Amino acid sequence: MRFSEEELLDAISSISYVSNLQNLNFDKDFVSFSIAFNFEGLNEEITFEVTIHSQYPFKFSGSETIIFKNINLIKYSHVMSDGSVCFHNQHCVDFRQKLIQDFDAIKSWVTKYIVKEEKDSHYEHLIVNNGPFEGSHYSYQFTDVKESFKKGEFGTVSLKLLIESPYCQSRISNYLVQSFIDHSSFKVKNCNWNSHYMSANQSEQGLYVFIEDAPAVNQRFSFDNWKSFESLISQDFLQYLSRYVISVRSTYNPKLPISLFIGFHTKDKNIHWQVALINIDESIFEGSTDINGRYIYKLRNKSITWAITNNSSYSYFFGRGSFNERLTNSKILIIGVGAVGSNVAKNLTRCGCRDISLVDYDIKKPENICRSEYEFIYAYANKVDELRTLLYNISPFINIKAGNSLFTEYLKSESYTEVFADNIRAELSDYDYIFDCSTDDDLMHILDKIDVTATIINLSITNHAQSLVCGVSPHTYKFVRHQFDNILENDVEDLYNPLGCWSPTFKASYNDISTLINFALKHINIMVSNKQLNSFVINQDNNYESLKVSKF
Repeated sequence: MRFSEEELLDAISSISYVSNLQNLNFDKDFVSFSIAFNFEGLNEEITFEVTIHSQYPFKFSGSETIIFKNINLIKYSHVMSDGSVCFHNQHCVDFRQKLIQDFDAIKSWVTKYIVKEEKDSHYEHLIVNNGPFEGSHYSYQFTDVKESFKKGEFGTVSLKLLIESPYCQSRISNYLVQSFIDHSSFKVKNCNWNSHYMSANQSEQGLYVFIEDAPAVNQRFSFDNWKSFESLISQDFLQYLSRYVISVRSTYNPKLPISLFIGFHTKDKNIHWQVALINIDESIFEGSTDINGRYIYKLRNKSITWAITNNSSYSYFFGRGSFNERLTNSKILIIGVGAVGSNVAKNLTRCGCRDISLVDYDIKKPENICRSEYEFIYAYANKVDELRTLLYNISPFINIKAGNSLFTEYLKSESYTEVFADNIRAELSDYDYIFDCSTDDDLMHILDKIDVTATIINLSITNHAQSLVCGVSPHTYKFVRHQFDNILENDVEDLYNPLGCWSPTFKASYNDISTLINFALKHINIMVSNKQLNSFVINQDNNYESLKVSKF
C-alpha cells in the first residue's frame, strides 16, 4: 500500500461526520472496513462498506480506487447494481488530502440525492450488462427517424454490417441500422444517415418491438431476464417472433444471433433501442393453452444477452463540440484538395458540416501523403475520390459530391466563360461558402471577377509555413496578392523540387500546415458565428512561440 494503517486511521479521525469504524482489514493489496456517515439533515446514519485498492490515491483506468458500497441505497441515482456509489473526484497525489476529498464527495452525494431528494436534469442511459454471443461481441448504431413509433408496434430492421474489428481480447461485428419496416402497414421508416450508409449493400435483417416504457429496475438497471418482459410484449409479437425463428431456422447460421431491437422512450422523450441477441437453437419461449385451447406464448426464466447499442444521431455524434450551425448547415465547395484543401475538408467534416463538394483534377501520389490527409493504402488515386471515401469513414451525416474534371481550368478560357457564364454563376452561387485552396493565382483572379452570391474564402500558405493568408470576397485577389507581394516574407527560391519535370512546391510539414489551418478555421467559425467574416493573416513569430492574427 502507498499509505500505512496509522496514516489511514489518522486521516479518518479528522473527518467529523464519520464514526464507528469497524472490521478493518489492512492487506498489501487492499484495505476494507465499514464506517457510518451522520450529519445534519440525515434521519439516521448511513453505513458504507469501504474498499481501498493498492493504487490509491491514484486512479485506475480512469476510475476511483476507493469504493463506498451500501446495497440498500440501490434506488438512488449513481448507485451501481452491487450497491457501490459511482463518483469521480479531482486528481490528488497526497493520501490524506485525497481521502478527505473522497469522503466529502460521498457526503455531497448523500446530501443531494438522499437528504434533498434531487433528480438529475440530464438523461442517463440504462445500465446494461453487455455480453458476447458465441465468443464474439456485437454493436448496433442507430439514429433518428422522422416518423414516430407507437406502443406495441413491431416489424423488421434493415441492418448494414460496417466492419468486423478487434475488441478487447475478442472480435466485434459493428452494424448500422438503416430502416425499420412496420409489420402491419409495411411502412418503411428510414434512418437519417447520408446516402452512402443508406445504400443496400447486402443488408441483413433483425426484428424490432416498441414497448414505450424503459425496461428497467429502479429506473436505471436494464432487465436481465426474458421473464421480466412478459407484461410488456404482446401475444401478437411473441407469435410473430416465434414464427420468424421457425421460418429461418433451416437456413440461418447458428453461430450468428437474431438481433431483436427493443425500443422505448427516454426521460427526455427521445427513442432509444437496446438489442437482445437471440440464439436460434435455444428457445426463449415456454407455452401453454388457455381454457379455450388457444396457445399462449410465455417467456422463459432465462437470462438475456445484450449487445452494445449506441445512439449516433447527429446531436449525440457532434455533441462534444461542433462548428456554428451557420457553417454546419451550409453548402460548401472546396476547390483544390491537396495539403491545404484536404485538411480543410477533414476539419469541416469532424466539426459537423453536412454538405461538402470537392473539386480537383489532380491525382494523389505516395509522396503527397506526408503532409495531407491521404493514406498509403490508396497509393495512386483521384484525390477527390479518395478524400470522399475518407470523409464518409468519419461522418455518417455528411453528403459529398466529388468532381475531378478540368472545370477550374476551363474557367481560364475566355470563350468557355462567355458561353457558360450564366451557368457558371448559377452553379457557384448554389453554394454558401467556397474555399479556394488551389494555390492557383490565375483561378483566384477569375473567381474574384465572377459575380456570385457565395462567400469565397481563399487560403494560402507561405513557404516554410511562416504565414497563412485568408482572403475573403470581395476583392480576394487584390488582398492576397498584396500580402504576398508587399507585406509577407516568402522565400520563392528554397522550394521543394522533386526529380523530373514538375512544378516546385512550398516546403512545410503536416504539422506546420495543420496548425495554421486549424487556427484559421477556428477564427473563420467565430467570425461566421458573429456574422462578420473578414480577411485576415496569421503570422508566426521568429521563435515559433506564438501565432498572431491580424484582421482587415
